[in-house]
Amino acid sequence: MIKLITNQTSIETPYELATIEECVNYCQTKTLLGLDIETTRKYNKWFDIEGLDPHTSDIVMLQIGDIDVQYIIDTRNVDITSLLPVLTNKDITLVGHNIKFEYKHILSKYGVRINALYDTMVVEKILHNGYRLENSLKALNQRYLEIEVDKTIRLSFLTIGDRPFTTEEIKYGAEDIELPLKIREFQLVEIQKKDLANVIRLEFRVTAVIAEMEFNGMNFNKEKWLNTYQKNLIKFKDQTRQLDIHVMENYPDSKFVDKQLDMFNPGFTCAIQWSSSKQVVEFFKFLGCCPLAKSKTTKKMTYTVEAKEVEALLVTADLSDKVREFVKLYLNTMEYRQAVTTFGENFLKHINPVTGRIHSNYNQLVNTGRMSSSSPNQQNIPSTLDMDYDDGDPRQDQFRYAFDAPEGCSMINADYSGQESIILVNKSMDKDLLTFYDGDFNDMHSYIASKLFPDELSGIDLNDIKKERPDLRQIAKGAGFALAYGGNGHTIAKNLGLSSERGETVFNDYFKAFPGLLQFFEKSKAEALSKGYILIDKVSKRKFYYKDIKVLRAAEYRGDVRTVNKFKGSMERAAMNYIIQGEAGSITKFALVLIYDELTAKGLLDKVKTVATVHDEIILESTTAYEKYAAEMLQRNMEKAGSVWCKRVPLKAEACIEQYWTH
Repeated sequence: MIKLITNQTSIETPYELATIEECVNYCQTKTLLGLDIETTRKYNKWFDIEGLDPHTSDIVMLQIGDIDVQYIIDTRNVDITSLLPVLTNKDITLVGHNIKFEYKHILSKYGVRINALYDTMVVEKILHNGYRLENSLKALNQRYLEIEVDKTIRLSFLTIGDRPFTTEEIKYGAEDIELPLKIREFQLVEIQKKDLANVIRLEFRVTAVIAEMEFNGMNFNKEKWLNTYQKNLIKFKDQTRQLDIHVMENYPDSKFVDKQLDMFNPGFTCAIQWSSSKQVVEFFKFLGCCPLAKSKTTKKMTYTVEAKEVEALLVTADLSDKVREFVKLYLNTMEYRQAVTTFGENFLKHINPVTGRIHSNYNQLVNTGRMSSSSPNQQNIPSTLDMDYDDGDPRQDQFRYAFDAPEGCSMINADYSGQESIILVNKSMDKDLLTFYDGDFNDMHSYIASKLFPDELSGIDLNDIKKERPDLRQIAKGAGFALAYGGNGHTIAKNLGLSSERGETVFNDYFKAFPGLLQFFEKSKAEALSKGYILIDKVSKRKFYYKDIKVLRAAEYRGDVRTVNKFKGSMERAAMNYIIQGEAGSITKFALVLIYDELTAKGLLDKVKTVATVHDEIILESTTAYEKYAAEMLQRNMEKAGSVWCKRVPLKAEACIEQYWTH
């Protein structure tokens, strides 16, 4: 039954009219309610974000109820203050699809936070992690209920103004609370069958933290950003000129130099547009050193001039001095090109017009269980650029310098020290890795290098390896990083610019040096292929399902070696990668939950704000009066979260108080 609550006197509707008091009385007796809102443009000035962003939008309709009764409330003319205790009641679970949207808008308009929630979108991602299914509410309606709902009606709210709701809009609003409740019933069966209750509880608690982070955003100093941009632009233009000069001086008779002289264009010019990958590929092919790599779109080997592939040429290719000089110039130029494009003036479009802050959007669940972000991708903002400016404080040339603390506040940063390595040793219990953590050592990469290259490093004290043989230490460091992401010898060779043979040798020597590690990975791969899914971590019981496991097993049964090789290798690499990256994600998420819970309990969410997370790093913004507490609290809760998973070797974090984003 649909009931409409409005103070519009001119409305004609087939639905029963009700009061807000009736709605509150009904909802207070329930432990499970559906919740949804519809929003509109608040200012009619910034159309690309209004209606979606909580700071530039307004709630026009709030829908709440259960499968029996759905209340549609016209929040333009109905005061819902008496309903707010229902939204914050920990004993009433509110069900929605992508409910962080409701969380942010309700916080913005009414200043209250949802306490107990169930998100059908989050559950669906967990249930089918790996299957690449569409997770929209429209898709779930079709998948579970076999019905088609016209979601385009939602657009009508963007420009609704003071117009009364139409019959179609009211029905649409009611369905958005009724249907997720029905979908939930199907999901609960799957949750129990797949033993996913733990990870879902964790993710529901994280949902509130993510909503809070997105709502808070990070303070952003436009002037600092533009100052760095201008310096980068000068450097980029200079680097581009050097590239042009190199081509004209060294290849004057090639097609890459324009010789058409006229009164308006005296002298030769370089005919290559360095922003055109097609033209740059042609020049690299002309030089005889254009690298090949598998295309992300076609999956076929193709010519490329991506920085990582080009950088490998400096080690793997037999280059003349002239070509080597060009490759170095090209790499430097491309670094500055990214600095003035991705991280240039165009980045300013992400500044919220109302708050003046950067509000990144977080994808709560990628395959491993980690998070990603977009608009902008804060995880992609480099901490430094290899600049050689002579003026001022070099820290001011960092991109993150523009993410600073507002007046009267401080930035509190902390990240885990060697999170992936410590997760790996706790999982594998390799005796040689344990020796490092139990002993009086302080440089993991030098220790690993001493195991990988005993002959080359013979007679060199462990504390001197970093200074005397940084090349071997770097190989050890790169190999460890590659293994943590499920890499192999080819990965090591590609990342470090080594020959394929050298990469394979390092890969094999790593496992010879740490046999417990090899046994752990072999066991993990075998278990994943046997079960058809990766058990990412045993605490949350997060899982990644192999969508092609039946194809692999059928190929093994037929003796189809080609198909087996096609799927088995990637599945095994995923097993090695996800059990490390996924557990790291769970730990960071639980730390975020502990921080949020403590700040909530102490009533400090407005004094100490969680503003961002990047991989194993958490960033808070605190008033100066609470900065010391915030730093202690951040470090304590990050280490407490780590202790749940890492019991043999503790996971440590270190917090610092700064005026800008430093890590």
